[in-house]
Amino acid sequence: MGAPRDAFTPDPVLGAFLGLCPLVAAARDFASGMILGLGVALSVPLLGLAARSLRTMAPERLRAPGALVLAAGFAAVYALIIAAYSPLLATGLDIYLPLLAANCLTLAALKRGLRSEQEGGGGLRGMVIMAGFYLLAAMAISALRELVGLGRLSLPHAGLAPRVLVLTTSPPFRLLASPAGGFMLLGLVAAVYRWALRRRGRRLP
Repeated sequence: MGAPRDAFTPDPVLGAFLGLCPLVAAARDFASGMILGLGVALSVPLLGLAARSLRTMAPERLRAPGALVLAAGFAAVYALIIAAYSPLLATGLDIYLPLLAANCLTLAALKRGLRSEQEGGGGLRGMVIMAGFYLLAAMAISALRELVGLGRLSLPHAGLAPRVLVLTTSPPFRLLASPAGGFMLLGLVAAVYRWALRRRGRRLP
């Protein structure tokens, strides 16, 4: 039998609610959301491929610990790169950059990479697509939070000088810049996403 008519890869944030913590706590502005989303989008394919190599090179009892070391190493290197590029952004994101090693999509990519084809391994293409959706969702939600909550838009910037486009000096809805507002906005956007899927005859599993 072929794939069901409505089979598709859901957005990991709006469809499966993965990786919520960084998006509602740390991604208060567009620059932070983009940096966090980019970290996940880069880690998924790289760690998935690295885990596949680890599966063939390391004994079975060392594969899982080795995969976690790879994830922690990538997160540490990415945090150092961001700190060198923009110390201001790295300070604002704080612990959330190292926590990329424990992101749901990162761990799922490692798990799929470690599994053999006979065990149902593979599927990294789908994980890469989901990582791209995660990046788009992180950018959209963080941009909306900053635009509506603070009346401005922060762009990724090198060095210590922030690059901010101020749209209004009177923030329309400051609550959205808080974690509580982040949950509110995420719920609203997820509801619109699910409504759009139903209009197209699709549904979430």
